[in-house]
Amino acid sequence: MTNVPGTHLARRSLLGLGVSLGATTAGALLTAPAAHASDTARPGRSGHVLEQSHAGFPAMPRSVLGFFLASQRADADGWAAVFSHGAVFHDPVGQPPLIGRRAIRQRIASILPEFRPFLGITPREAHMTADHVAVSWHAAAVTRGDRPVNWSGINIFHLDPDGLIDACSAYFDLAVFQAQLAPSPEAVTG
Repeated sequence: MTNVPGTHLARRSLLGLGVSLGATTAGALLTAPAAHASDTARPGRSGHVLEQSHAGFPAMPRSVLGFFLASQRADADGWAAVFSHGAVFHDPVGQPPLIGRRAIRQRIASILPEFRPFLGITPREAHMTADHVAVSWHAAAVTRGDRPVNWSGINIFHLDPDGLIDACSAYFDLAVFQAQLAPSPEAVTG
């Protein structure tokens, strides 16, 4: 394991002003890619465990890390498991929310088969204040018709006292995402 150097950015992060690549919050440690998540778990200022177990991922609470890792495995059960039973998920904001772990799992499980493969959502930066975590991300998938789909956004997570996600608001351009799913005019007329 490698401690984060005492840079100005690291000191700002320790004050709760943010987490970014190369800096951690509340004493969390960055690890080499071969290290295990359990080796890096450290309690954050809010009492939630902060982890960084995937090369290039910023440190973040266990449930938020699980959200992104499950997306990359296209694991609907694991993805839904990071939410509390009564969680509310706005995916994206502006659409009717999904309410409850079961509804969240059903939505995820209905979307994943539309892609071959679903490559997942990759976090770029994470910023944590008490029980809220904001994460900028990008995502990629390939449709069953072999069209690449790329989109990006920001999620705002709220954690319950047990560290599970009890609210998540996803901010991304749904029209841009959906336009990439539509067959090209050449495919329709060809």
